[in-house]
Amino acid sequence: MTTPHRTIAVGGIDTDVGKSYVTGLLARHLVQQGHSVTTFKPIQTGCREMSEDIVLHRRLMEQSLTEFDRNGTTCPYLFPFPASPRLAARMVGATIDISVLDQAVATLQGHFDWLLVEGAGGLMVPINEQWRLLDYYAARGFPLVLVTTPRLGSINHTRLSLEAIKARSIRLLGTVYNLFGDHPREIVQDTFLEIRQALVDYSLAQTVVIVPDIRESKTAAWAPLLASLA
Repeated sequence: MTTPHRTIAVGGIDTDVGKSYVTGLLARHLVQQGHSVTTFKPIQTGCREMSEDIVLHRRLMEQSLTEFDRNGTTCPYLFPFPASPRLAARMVGATIDISVLDQAVATLQGHFDWLLVEGAGGLMVPINEQWRLLDYYAARGFPLVLVTTPRLGSINHTRLSLEAIKARSIRLLGTVYNLFGDHPREIVQDTFLEIRQALVDYSLAQTVVIVPDIRESKTAAWAPLLASLA
């Protein structure tokens, strides 16, 4: 499948780092620039009936749910057990079919200028027996925005994520440093410096967007993440 240059994956160094907020806020920025935008959550676990992340995206975008949201195109796989996609699917006797994800992506690409793809959990979570999330992004040629935080463990998780991105020759558009939460100032500053150094070490894009509060985006400079795709 040929991937249009305006499809972007939003990945995280771990679960609960703010991927959903970053996806929704970045989508809102694009909407405010006059673009036709939607978001895609290939798989969500720990959820029933409707993807909670898709609902959050639409709220942040200040838009209503679309027919693609209601018919499941923007989230083809929804599982009640909060676990990795592979395990959550297995617990209900299902297997995640990559061709289903591809068909949903193709449909959404055909109706919108921009498609933001938000993963489930960290970059290396298993989708099924053959695929991990980052390998799917690599195979489909999706450029990536990586979300990280200053919480304990983030330096390690960020470096491992960047190493995996580099090994797969994935195009990193930039990194979002999510400061939401109560973090010691010393750790915030030190982690930021470590992230910048890691990007240099791996020869990856050094654009870092700082989001002081993940629940708003007025002070976040989203444009540099998208500059190379204009």
